[in-house]
Amino acid sequence: MPSRTENTPPPSVPVPLKPLAQFKRLSPTTWLYTPPTYGIALSNSSLAPTTILLCSWMNAVPKHIAYYANKYMTLYPHARIILVTINTVQFLFHPESKRRADIKAAVTALLAADQSTDRLLIHALSNGGNRRVYNISSVYRALTGKALPAKIWIVDSAGGIPQFRRDIHALQIPARQFNWFVWLPYMAFSYVLVSVVYVTVNWMPEWFWYELVWGPWKGNNDTKLVDQKCVKGYIYSKEDEAMDWRDTEKHAAVAREKGFEVVMKLVEDAGHVQLFRGKGGEKDYWGFIEKIWALRIGSK
Repeated sequence: MPSRTENTPPPSVPVPLKPLAQFKRLSPTTWLYTPPTYGIALSNSSLAPTTILLCSWMNAVPKHIAYYANKYMTLYPHARIILVTINTVQFLFHPESKRRADIKAAVTALLAADQSTDRLLIHALSNGGNRRVYNISSVYRALTGKALPAKIWIVDSAGGIPQFRRDIHALQIPARQFNWFVWLPYMAFSYVLVSVVYVTVNWMPEWFWYELVWGPWKGNNDTKLVDQKCVKGYIYSKEDEAMDWRDTEKHAAVAREKGFEVVMKLVEDAGHVQLFRGKGGEKDYWGFIEKIWALRIGSK
């Protein structure tokens, strides 16, 4: 099992005063962190990840994203991190062509590494993060003619389809910081929007809104887009108010049917994109990710 320490002692990762200050902005949606010791990862015998593609959830704020980024800097200190974000407008209203154009900087960063030695770990949080993986893998396929060569893909609090109550909960999260005169019209609009999406997705033919839901849902299990040798680690919770655990299990079942190796972890007493706070805590959560990485590298 790859150790969190490598052949050279890992440098301490100072926590900056400003979240994500270690990252260089490549585009409005993409940031890159390259550690001074990045080259060590390429030749290290422990076969730790050399690139981590971290796709955050919808409307995630820097201080919350930084938790995951800083943890990865500690676990795999020689790996670079490509961070990709998404917001409500990008998720719901941009056409797929615009979403793909928005993440070209992420694909360029992926291709900047030697594909024969790069070892890619994907961590996608919520459906927003999973949508970004779909965007990236589609562009990667278009440019290279190959599937995204991920070793593992952590599907975190994701794999669902629109459900009225859960979608309203998800949209309420960023609204908690609004003043009442902004909150009121925002929530009124959210109720109308979620109602339209729910009816459209559940009662209309798939083609009617394929780009919004079914394209990403199916594409994230498409072996033309993601290497079939990728191990998919689904981590989820029944207490998640934004994502139905049964949808996650359905998505995982489809992944198995498509030939992916799938590992499931159900976390007790944890909220949406906060599974590290559930039963077992951080040690159990990050231990699962290390376990999945070891499983894929061990079966190489």
